[in-house]
Amino acid sequence: MNISIATFLIMILLSGGCATAPEVKKRETRLADAMLAKDVIKGVTGAVPVEMTGTFTTEDPQVVTWIRLEEVVGIHTIRWDWYNPDGRLYSTTGNYQVNRDGKYRPSQASWHRIAISGEKAASFPGRWEVRVFLDDKPVASREFEIREAFDLHRYISRGPKTKVKPDRKKWALIIGIERYKKAVPVSYAERDARSIRDYLMNFLGVPEENTITLINEMATKAEVDVLIKDRLKGLIGEGDTLYVYYSGHGIPSDETPYLLPYDGDPESPRITAYPVDDLYKDLDQLPARDVFVFMDTCFSGRIGREERESILIAGARPGILKVRDPLLLSRKIIVVAAAKANQLSNFYKEKEHGLFTYYLLNGLIGDADKNADRKVQLGELSSYAGREGGSEHCRCSQVVLR
Repeated sequence: MNISIATFLIMILLSGGCATAPEVKKRETRLADAMLAKDVIKGVTGAVPVEMTGTFTTEDPQVVTWIRLEEVVGIHTIRWDWYNPDGRLYSTTGNYQVNRDGKYRPSQASWHRIAISGEKAASFPGRWEVRVFLDDKPVASREFEIREAFDLHRYISRGPKTKVKPDRKKWALIIGIERYKKAVPVSYAERDARSIRDYLMNFLGVPEENTITLINEMATKAEVDVLIKDRLKGLIGEGDTLYVYYSGHGIPSDETPYLLPYDGDPESPRITAYPVDDLYKDLDQLPARDVFVFMDTCFSGRIGREERESILIAGARPGILKVRDPLLLSRKIIVVAAAKANQLSNFYKEKEHGLFTYYLLNGLIGDADKNADRKVQLGELSSYAGREGGSEHCRCSQVVLR
């Protein structure tokens, strides 16, 4: 039987028309991923989240919610709603269009961020929530936490919850020189010195009247000489404990390295600076039972605490001081220092402290307590302060510097 082509087509239409043809899968834009992160960077395959986490601090610059859509076809709208710990709407993006040209894309990433550090969000620590809407329909919800950042300086200034009883047999000499009369500055040296002072008074029980602090122009060559070589002898008694802290420039020499006072001249250390050997000899002559010396300085002839390495003295060679942590110089003197002769004493810009001092203080308040016996031994402290790291899990341990 002969059937015309028109009749054949009509028969196909009446039978459904597509019974033997392959089915075409309908494309539907959907959410594939939703992540919280500290930032987003542009990679080879597009924008990707970095440092994915659900925990942020008030010092973090921002919190980012990153999403990825699949089977993107046509124009769509996305909205982020951010809710603070009180459950109130903190911020919303409102609906804004994505894939505006309407073309098909296998996937497409979008993200939104809210600032934390220095912004209103930092005043709302606690559990937050962000909700994501695609074409006004909720497609994702993520909770995250903003925690109070640990401020070492504030923590130490405030002191432990249990007040440490002052011990009149404890003394402290604190020298911090950030601004020099004839040398480049030492970043954060003043802040370091004041933090060490506060720690010794609040955590170790050094009475305020037994604490001598020389900052910047107060730390002249004459003042340091008179204080260490004469005045301390009349103040410190038998069996007392002395804590000495120095933050500033160190000057190398073929004979002995020097500590540079405020008015010292880096080019003439023999006349204007304080020999480290003399410092140890003078301290050893004191009637104190124990003398602990902490030095955040270097004797390399280079400028520490700078982002780019520079020379403090033209043609200077490294000093001869061989610092071991800890260094037992006599029966009473123990030294913990930031750097060996050929090393730089650096700073921690984000924390606004010298790197050594920052970890020294963290170690003293508990982070150096490796065996978790609630006591910080000298070996634990020096080991902790000697590496650029540590955690903030343990506070207010008893300090046993022996």
